[in-house]
Amino acid sequence: MKLFKIVFIAIALMAGGVGMAQVPEKPAQQAPIVDLAGIINNDSLVAALNAQLDSLSKKTQNQIVVVTVKDMGGLDPKEFATTLGQQWGIGGKALNNGFVIAVKPKDENGSGKIGFATGYGLEGVLPDVFCKRLQTEYMVPHFKEGDYAAGIKAAIDEIVPVVLNEYNEAQALAGDTKKKEGGTGNGWFIIAGIIGVIALFALLRKRSKPAGGAPAQEPQASKLKEETRKEEKNEPEEPEEDPDDEPQDPEPPAPKKPTYKYGYGGGDFGGGGASTEF
Repeated sequence: MKLFKIVFIAIALMAGGVGMAQVPEKPAQQAPIVDLAGIINNDSLVAALNAQLDSLSKKTQNQIVVVTVKDMGGLDPKEFATTLGQQWGIGGKALNNGFVIAVKPKDENGSGKIGFATGYGLEGVLPDVFCKRLQTEYMVPHFKEGDYAAGIKAAIDEIVPVVLNEYNEAQALAGDTKKKEGGTGNGWFIIAGIIGVIALFALLRKRSKPAGGAPAQEPQASKLKEETRKEEKNEPEEPEEDPDDEPQDPEPPAPKKPTYKYGYGGGDFGGGGASTEF
């Protein structure tokens, strides 16, 4: 019996090692879009999607990563996406708010595959039913036509507003809670501040009036401006400079490519997500 358990554990470890070996290593350039299969073929679109997801991450701390691979090593697509998310550490340790989209294109060696993996912190925002519909209704139709870029973009365009709306609702709820806790004390503070400003304005206006009805003296700054104008009128005109003698501005440096450091930090993934083959 003990020998059977040992053999079973060894087989399980070997199987786990095979699964671990099939997941690509975490890239040095930690960007939202990792096109290892080279199926997007649109640099401007990749840049736009990277900027879109990077902006979402900075605002909401949610990390969405798209990874394309040529082979999933025989793993179920959702299992592949989950393993990749755990090994790369997508999503922070505190919030576990990572989301992985893994895509394998269809080729002569087999069907195409889509796997979603949802971190614990996003399972309520992106439920399994929503994930499955994204795959079958928004991605697969484009993928079957060979347009992987359009399918990936269609999914991201649906996911980002959902995550952003959830974040805005949470922020609004937190703001309402603070207002209720604050009570009406802040209102009296604002009214007192307005009254103080009005009183200060009236006092300064009273002091600015001349005593005995005498006309107010012109500010010194106005006389200085008038004298400066007179001097400028009497000054001889300067000769026009030859435009050829003007120094030429140096050419502006070439724009740097944006770098994204998602800071993959060990987010945890549960069983959320979906798998689809096409």
